[in-house]
Amino acid sequence: MIDYKESKKAKRSVLSKEKVITKEAVEEVQDSKGNVVQEAQAEESYSKIKISTKAYNPKTGSKLADDVIEYMPSEVDYKISDLQGQIDAMTAEKESWEAIKADYEALGNE
Repeated sequence: MIDYKESKKAKRSVLSKEKVITKEAVEEVQDSKGNVVQEAQAEESYSKIKISTKAYNPKTGSKLADDVIEYMPSEVDYKISDLQGQIDAMTAEKESWEAIKADYEALGNE
């Protein structure tokens, strides 16, 4: 979601954290003699990021169902890292072009 910051500022988008349970917790079960019949098992779950953005029909202005986008936190981390890599590469390229321009200008009018 490229425009999340502006959409949030305009109060069009809301971010929420959603817990997804993949396996319910199980409590230990014992028989009348105290023997364990079913061992306890911990809940298995993960979190995801959910962004709901208000949507409108551009022709009529009537409200539509919200657009909902879901991300895993690892996807967000990857995207930030990827964009930072692109920024670093473009900054290095820009600096090279600036060095070429500076060296060219330093030659004077030969």
